[in-house]
Amino acid sequence: MATATSVAATLLLTSLLVARALGGEDYSGFVYAGCSQGRYESGSWYASDVESVLTSLANSAAYSPYASFTSPSASSSSVVGVYQCRSDLPAEVCNGCVRSAISRLSSQCAWASGGAVQLRACFVRYSNDTFLGKQDTTVLFKKCGGTPGDAGGAAMRDSALGALVAAAAPAGEDYRAGGSGGVQAMSQCVADLGAKACSDCVLAAAGQLKVGCGYATDGEVYLGKCYARFWANGGGGSGFSSGAAGNNGYRFGPGVYGEHGERLVLAVAGGLFTFLAYFTLVLM
Repeated sequence: MATATSVAATLLLTSLLVARALGGEDYSGFVYAGCSQGRYESGSWYASDVESVLTSLANSAAYSPYASFTSPSASSSSVVGVYQCRSDLPAEVCNGCVRSAISRLSSQCAWASGGAVQLRACFVRYSNDTFLGKQDTTVLFKKCGGTPGDAGGAAMRDSALGALVAAAAPAGEDYRAGGSGGVQAMSQCVADLGAKACSDCVLAAAGQLKVGCGYATDGEVYLGKCYARFWANGGGGSGFSSGAAGNNGYRFGPGVYGEHGERLVLAVAGGLFTFLAYFTLVLM
């Protein structure tokens, strides 16, 4: 990841300037990262492929909320990269977020054969797995918070999340938003999924929030190929900000990510681990 590492400071500066100019939510806020335990050598063909793919992702982010690239190598272990931005946000937010995510990959997953980073407004992943177009409902991060609510608020939450699922099948869109009473909700799929697979992923995410967040008034869950959030009106999702703890804000633990069952080290902001990649942080 030589080139990506060398331009990391420039990419990070770009994302910070965009965030400062737009104000409000920190769209480049860190959620989680996963790095494979497999490594590659500097100067190898794999290093060149990683460099090529990440450069292509960075160059595309100003023009599209989603893109995927495969390295030009003739090897059977070609590198595949993908990014997905929140489709409702302006192109400059997507561009800054993707560049910030690549910068994090360069430092967090340097020389790792595969890695993924989820920020507030975008997701970036690269590996030599054939993960494109494949469903993945593995729970990677889940957090519930806000002030304690009541049964009425929980019912509005369930209705708002249900609206996301109902909107998925006919529209076939990768981004959805819904609301019920005093609760808003949104979801985002990685656009390599078909409409049915996206619907199934959103349904799984909504189920995790309904079952796991009790009477919490804010919540979010990130699965392998989609995520969903809900928040009480007026909160704006502010309860979702990732808190720093320990080693530069990251906690480390074992995770599973990838079609081949390759084990990765998972870094998260403010999380408590239970088993493998799944953990929950409840702020009540």
